This record gives sequence, structure tokens and C-alpha cells, in this order.
Amino acid sequence: MKALKSLALAATSALALATGAAAETYNMTIATYITPLHGMSRWLDAWAADMTEKSDGRLQFELLHGAQMGPPPRYYDIARNGQADITWVLHGATPGRFELTEVSNMPFLFCSAEQATLVLNNAELREQYLDEEHRGVKVLQLFMHPPGQVHMSEGEVRSIDDLEGKAMRPASAAVGQLINALGGKPVGMPPTEMAEGLQKGTLDGTFIDFGGAGIAFQLGPHLASSTEIGAYTSSFALVMNPDSYAELPEDLQQLIDESFAGRSAEIGKVWDDVDVAGRNALEEAGVNIIRMSAEEEARFRDIGDQVTQDYVTKIDGKDKPGSEVLAMLRALAEEVGPVGFGCR
Repeated sequence: MKALKSLALAATSALALATGAAAETYNMTIATYITPLHGMSRWLDAWAADMTEKSDGRLQFELLHGAQMGPPPRYYDIARNGQADITWVLHGATPGRFELTEVSNMPFLFCSAEQATLVLNNAELREQYLDEEHRGVKVLQLFMHPPGQVHMSEGEVRSIDDLEGKAMRPASAAVGQLINALGGKPVGMPPTEMAEGLQKGTLDGTFIDFGGAGIAFQLGPHLASSTEIGAYTSSFALVMNPDSYAELPEDLQQLIDESFAGRSAEIGKVWDDVDVAGRNALEEAGVNIIRMSAEEEARFRDIGDQVTQDYVTKIDGKDKPGSEVLAMLRALAEEVGPVGFGCR
């Protein structure tokens, strides 16, 4: 009987230990530099809530939006160094660090976030070229926003000549090169300072998507016009500290991995929908939304093509496969097809 009692106590203790382990809570921090109003901030909020629910409360998240941990260039290293568990990264914020990934940021490659996000997460493209650039982190998902437009505090851009000498805020180094080629003057500043720059006259305008202009950064009151040309897309990554991931039990690792599997089109569509809302918000604020003539748009695209060629030639000169990545991006974009808002 004593032996049976001992076995029963041991079994009870083992069950208690197993139950305690299963119920252990893992607290994680997600840090972004984008505002809480941004469409992808809200998407991240919903994702975190979903992970908490599906893990029965074992995964808990603190979300720090609005650059609480510093300016945009810091966020990759914030995750890599473990200052936060998960961060939202803009590749273009650290020019030269993700040279092959930034080929995707070249002018006029994509016409929607859905198309671009599907392309950027292509398994072969990532395995062959992009994942190697993301050293020291676990990439949860790559993203691309809807095509960026030209927004002006005064006047309109109906011709390339209208950008001559204008101080324009670029979204990335690639957009800065485009602004230079168009005769403008790129002025670097965090996106959270755009409204103030437009108001004070530090900026004449900015290149950003409709969702960013109309909703995330509330630029409507500071804009006179927006030229709808779909000039570029920018790439982003949601990355995780590898030790934070490794410390999770296998079932929670699987839960996180599966939450991104096969969702590129869905995530891209969310961002495209925000772009529609942002365009509507600008119109409601009295911003005049215009299109260039076909002739001027062709000139714009020709300049964009030259910027692209100059960029990949420079990368090729470093013995990196810039031209190969560009060719693959274009082939994948054609294969995916023109899907989503902005593809006309």
C-alpha cells in the first residue's frame, strides 16, 4: 500500500508539474515606429490579440507604437539585440544594409500591396536572395505598402517640371534617388515629423501612400494636392529575436509560424483597403487628387526606369546579383498579376 501511495503521489506531482508548464505565461514586447493609427499598427494589435486568444492566454503582448524605442533605423537591431521581442522594420531606413531586398523598392515595379507582398514572400526569392540579408533575427513576415503618390502642400504636380527644386520627403533611399532624378531635393526626416515639416515649410511635399497620408500621419490639413501616379513601393519586415522564439515551447512556436503561413495576399489586401480609406480621407479634407497626362506619366516612368538601372548596376558592381533579383521580381509580378487597389 505504501508503494501504491508513493506511486500515486509521484503521478500527481508529475501531472501538476506538467499542468504548470503548460500554463506558463510568456510576456513579449512588440515595438514599432509607426503611429497607433497606422493600418499595420492596428493589424499588429489584432494579430497579438489573436495569438493571446489562441494560446489560451499563454502568450501576452505589450505593444509599443509610435517610436517609443527610438527612430526608424534602430528597429532591426532592437529585435536582434533583444531589447524587444518583435519589431516592425523599414528596410529603407538603413540604406545599404538590405541591398537586394531594396531592389523591390525601385520605381513602378508593383501596383498594389497585395501583389507586392505576395511577390516579396515568394519562397524561392526569399531562400535564394533575401533571407540571408536578415541575419540575427527570425523573419516572421515581409510586407510591402501600396504604391506611393506625390503629395504637395501648395500647388500641383502635373508635370515633372513642377518638382524642380522642391523639398520632398522620401520614404526610402530609393525614393530619394528618384526625387533627385526628377529635379527635386530629398529631405530626410522621420514620418512622424512630416505634418510639422509641411506646416512650417521645411517640406514642399512628400512621397507616401494614401493610407499613410490620409490616416496614419493625418496629412490632409497640410496638403493642397496629391498626384496619383503609383511611383514606388517600400518594403518592411516583422522580425523576432531568435532567443525569444527559441525560449517558447514548440506548440507556441508552431502557433506563431502558422499565423503567417499563406497570408501574404490577405495582409496585402488589408493594406490596400487602408489605402482606399486614406484616399477618401484626403478628398474629404479638400485635397485635390489629380493624374498626370499620359505623356508626362511616361516621362516619369522613364526616369524611374533609369533610377532602377543605376541602382542594380551599382549592386552588380559589388558582385551581388542585383540584376538577377530585379529580373525575378518582374517575372513574379507578372505571374501574380495586377491584383488590388491601384492596379489599373
